[in-house]
Amino acid sequence: MKRILIILRRLHHGGIETASINLANALADQGHEVHLWVLRGEARMHPAPNVHLHQGQDIEREARQYGTGLLMHLLNRALLRFLFRGSHFVWLGRTTSRVAQRKVAEMEARYGRFDQIIVRGQGAFELLWDWRDPRIWQVVEGTMLKLCRYRWQAWFSRLLFQDKQVVCVSEGLASTLQLFLNETGVTTARTEIIYNGLPLQCIREQAAGPAQPAFSSPYLVHVGRLVPVKNQALLLRAYQESGLTCPLVIIGDGSERAALESLSAELGLNDRVSFLGHRDNPYPWVARASAFVLSSSFEGLGMVLLESLACGTQVVATEVPGGIREILVGEQRRLLAEPTPTALAAKMCEALSDPVIPDATWLTRFDDRKLAQRYLELDSPSHD
Repeated sequence: MKRILIILRRLHHGGIETASINLANALADQGHEVHLWVLRGEARMHPAPNVHLHQGQDIEREARQYGTGLLMHLLNRALLRFLFRGSHFVWLGRTTSRVAQRKVAEMEARYGRFDQIIVRGQGAFELLWDWRDPRIWQVVEGTMLKLCRYRWQAWFSRLLFQDKQVVCVSEGLASTLQLFLNETGVTTARTEIIYNGLPLQCIREQAAGPAQPAFSSPYLVHVGRLVPVKNQALLLRAYQESGLTCPLVIIGDGSERAALESLSAELGLNDRVSFLGHRDNPYPWVARASAFVLSSSFEGLGMVLLESLACGTQVVATEVPGGIREILVGEQRRLLAEPTPTALAAKMCEALSDPVIPDATWLTRFDDRKLAQRYLELDSPSHD
């Protein structure tokens, strides 16, 4: 039995959060003691009861309350953020790293020493960048575009990745990260590739539940955070260009919702597009849809694609950097589209006129129990 700590900045609704809970549950189901620590705020998603959930704290606020943390916070607000744009995490992370180490020591005093510490997502990397421990593995799940915007990107990437142990959730993402690190002169201690796992049976059971409001078939469905990288504006423009009259159901919420609803009205789609907002269980709508459509500009892996295939629903997706091609194999690749309205519209029409029947064997590589085992093997002597 191993004792494992998984750390996230927040536990809201999203792909990183879902993948983290899947991993925690799979490890716990195999008899390991798993702790899931949320660095900021209350959890909006929850792991299985046999996972220890630590939530309700805010190490950023705690780090700013006194001493060096308070001084650096005031200096950053008054001066440093103007001199070094994008450097807020540098000054904050020194103190939050110390706070995190102290809190983990408190956990270990109560539960025992952790054998492995898994830090997921750039938000958590930034808060813990100055904590160096051979037990830590950083799981990269998204693009480095945020860092690329800044003049000091080499400095920032060195703090986040130099000599760190890294897991990438797809080969495509690993290639993208390596190109970025090569450009900034950064070398990781180790880089491994482990896909995010999927609890297939659990998803299929949830998919059998009711879908209210219900939509008559055929209809298209999209599930995702309404944020720029998911590029739902492209989805709406492609749908309008396709001339399809079947409904388009969009499930999710986020910063772009108002703008997307305005765009839908501007394109004259309000009678065919339904924004359902966030749903704790979107699978009944996915399972009953004729096709799932993904319009992202980048996907580290694309958990929603796996979930759609698990529901037995074919996928139309943009062919963009990341791990999408690693999920969509066999005949399913026929419905990959260039990221333009015209190309995506054509593939949406093709999915309805000449559908792909998902093959259950496509998902065997993403079994959550087998992929959880890969994490356990990272530190074994035979793996080195």
